[in-house]
Amino acid sequence: MKSILVANGPYMDDRLAAVLAGHELASARSLQQATALLEGRDFDLVIVDVHFDESRMFDLLRHIRSGGRNSRARVVCILGHRFGSQAISIEGLEIATRALAADAFVDLSPYAEGAQTEQALRRVLEPLLKS
Repeated sequence: MKSILVANGPYMDDRLAAVLAGHELASARSLQQATALLEGRDFDLVIVDVHFDESRMFDLLRHIRSGGRNSRARVVCILGHRFGSQAISIEGLEIATRALAADAFVDLSPYAEGAQTEQALRRVLEPLLKS
């Protein structure tokens, strides 16, 4: 069982809970909550959504990699879905997450809710959860 911090909005809870069943989950809805959790305990994995706390994913990623308690935790950045006609450069997000030393980026927006999303998440998360 791994200890996982999930920093996301509530719309991702069901998707992530199905894939992460059996692991110890902590949830943060704001950057302040996430940084407090990161300073207070060790995590094996951090999952952070692009839209976390009004698009503060990169702020959280920088905090994690700044040398604190969880600087070596695995980090997966996800795009759960796009809001309305929002134009997002997937390639730009991938480049930025790599530059900030995230372990993976996954775009879930093309998948329908349910099995397709869970399969896409499992493909990315399972290797990280085994290491």
